[in-house]
Amino acid sequence: MLDLAERVQRTRLLLDTLLDPYPAPGTAIQPDSGPAPSRYVPCETCRRAGEVRVRGGWQLCLLCDGRGWRRRQAGDEEWDAYVELPVAEAVQLPVPIKPKAPPPVGVEESYAWERDLARYDRHGSYGELRLQLDRLGLVRPRRYWLVRTMLVEHDERGLYAGEQLQLDLGVVQLALWMRTLKVPGWLIERTKADERRETLDELAAAGLRAGEIARLLGVPKETIVRRLRRRSIDSKSAGIPATAM
Repeated sequence: MLDLAERVQRTRLLLDTLLDPYPAPGTAIQPDSGPAPSRYVPCETCRRAGEVRVRGGWQLCLLCDGRGWRRRQAGDEEWDAYVELPVAEAVQLPVPIKPKAPPPVGVEESYAWERDLARYDRHGSYGELRLQLDRLGLVRPRRYWLVRTMLVEHDERGLYAGEQLQLDLGVVQLALWMRTLKVPGWLIERTKADERRETLDELAAAGLRAGEIARLLGVPKETIVRRLRRRSIDSKSAGIPATAM
């Protein structure tokens, strides 16, 4: 039996990732739009496998949270996640002639976001969360819109006086209504990775070298090196050769 604090924490995780599987509005859902840069690029650490080999077996890739794709950063080559090719190569693909007749009955095309949606629903209580959100919209419309805009759609506007309380009460109400609170395993790993990331910054600021940080956190040294490079930490204090920066 989960206590209220843990139920609220799991509900927030589900709300935070409710829209993750869906394509960004105005890109993949529009037909005949052509290649477009995605917010994600292939993870070079796990080579899109979602896991990396470590001593004694395999471990979830912490750079991409087990998804095989990580968020695109400044300087990264643009990729079209739908065709899984760099945009520069995707624009050179031949454009198929649109058939005049509809496809045969029973032929179903599976898009990447649909596969992700099915995977999320299979491993998490997202279906029930959608139902309870609709219920909250009927019972407490103000709390519903606060939860929807701030936690689901990640609106960055500030909250007015009293709105934070209504937002928190909305999450608590959802947590109490949810009969099951199943959270995908990779979200739990992501939370742990965030905690490790904060610890990593603290250890690096204390002057520990990459090898020492790796031993303390139980993470391969190569992963620590990549993370420190991305944070532009001084190469000497991070234990990274200056030529590798």
